Amino acid sequence: MFDAVVIGSGLGGLTAAAVLARAGRKVCVIERNHSIGGSASAFKVGSLRIEPSLHQTADPRDPTEPKHAILKELGLLDDIEWTAISPFHSVRGEVVGGLFDVPVGFDAAREALAARFPNSRSGVAALFRAIEAMHTGVAHLMEARSERSLRKLARGGMELRGLIRDWRLSVDEVLQRHLGDDEGAKFALAGNIAYYADDPRNLAWPFFAMAQGAYLKSGGVYIKGGSHVLSMKLARLVRRAGGSVMTGREAVAIELNGDGAPCALRHVDTRDRKAEDRVETRQVFANCAPATLAAMLPTPARGACERAYGGMPLSTSLFTAHFGVNRAPKEFGLHPYGIVRVPDWARSLRDIGIGARMFADNPGDRLPLYGIANYGAIDSGLSDGGSTLVTVVGLDRFDNWSGLTQEQEKERRLRWLDAFQAALDKDYPGFGSAVSERMFLNARSMQNFLHTPDGCVYGFAPLPARRGIWAGIPRSPRTPVNGIYLASSFAGSGGFTGAMSAGAEAAWMALGR
Repeated sequence: MFDAVVIGSGLGGLTAAAVLARAGRKVCVIERNHSIGGSASAFKVGSLRIEPSLHQTADPRDPTEPKHAILKELGLLDDIEWTAISPFHSVRGEVVGGLFDVPVGFDAAREALAARFPNSRSGVAALFRAIEAMHTGVAHLMEARSERSLRKLARGGMELRGLIRDWRLSVDEVLQRHLGDDEGAKFALAGNIAYYADDPRNLAWPFFAMAQGAYLKSGGVYIKGGSHVLSMKLARLVRRAGGSVMTGREAVAIELNGDGAPCALRHVDTRDRKAEDRVETRQVFANCAPATLAAMLPTPARGACERAYGGMPLSTSLFTAHFGVNRAPKEFGLHPYGIVRVPDWARSLRDIGIGARMFADNPGDRLPLYGIANYGAIDSGLSDGGSTLVTVVGLDRFDNWSGLTQEQEKERRLRWLDAFQAALDKDYPGFGSAVSERMFLNARSMQNFLHTPDGCVYGFAPLPARRGIWAGIPRSPRTPVNGIYLASSFAGSGGFTGAMSAGAEAAWMALGR
């Protein structure tokens, strides 16, 4: 008998489990893979240790960052070594005039953008005022909620007047309002947009402004040793509280009692599906896609879940090309940690979605927009004295790889590895000859590993809101089934901050906080 069962050990599920365990609940985490963490994990290919997901996350040591309160409550904020990243990121391409560094700090970033794009100085200033006001206002609302302060509630509301006006706008609409046709300035400020969506017209402005604002305000960090360090510490909290974390077990069915609430969960051994076990529980937290959750439910609860989430557009998927190099990247001119490489053919921020479809064929004379994570530029704790990891990441679609045999897919992956290696060698001469190991993961890889439909990595697509701000945030951990909660990016927003926030919120709801 457990007070709660968590299906999946991604960051959202582990955060929910840890919050519940910290509150004295006995929790069981069930994970289908033979390792925990989901995106927040690490694996080895030869001597190369690969970080599959985390390149950086907004610094949780900033009290206004959403992860701060969660990690502080769990006692992990000071128990993790955070490696600071500066500049926030760099953008390289003709459209921005070569290489442009986006520094940490609202003032520094605003001045750098205004200096590089003087014709858009007033628009840049207006954009930063909007982002700062939103970031500060939301922080005050969070404080008002935790402190039950009417003064901070009123202050936050005043600061969010611009958010109320722009609640339903897209990133494209807001950038167009302030920057007009200055695509260079748009790429400089939002060149990393591919981490969020495949089209600025389909990306909600409030979501982007909050996420980007957190990085601009206090910078990004990397967890020294890899993101799996955080996953392991969360799991340890569960075990120390008397709970259980089981790997190699797949949840297959949720039993409901006469009141329609969960009473038990059945799970099987992934290597021997006839080996079925059953745990009794009063609450279930789904760190999985809602479609996966619905398939475990009996009717009519299944139908209610399908109606609630069916047809909601999914987020993008990603590819990652991992290279192990046997020389320090700085030796061939690769200095920054995070670089967005804008291809010369891209003249508008709206063009980035074109790149997501390029993997439907072998590489041609054009490459998509992509990001570079150069782990040699920081004290990552990944190399163990071996090869240095350099990762290329960008947009991908699951249907790019449909209809291929295993050999055909392997061949296409190799060709794309060759293409990115050649591109990096062109920008940083000597890179190609330093590559000792490499690996390419695509949207199909994401689906197989994360068990998400079409390999989506951020839950549901962060589309602009259809209703005004008074309708509230469109997603919640609550599900149509009493006692079952979503504890993943599907309940909020993507990324490490979104997943952890959703998991904590699900746990707090269940605890009645």
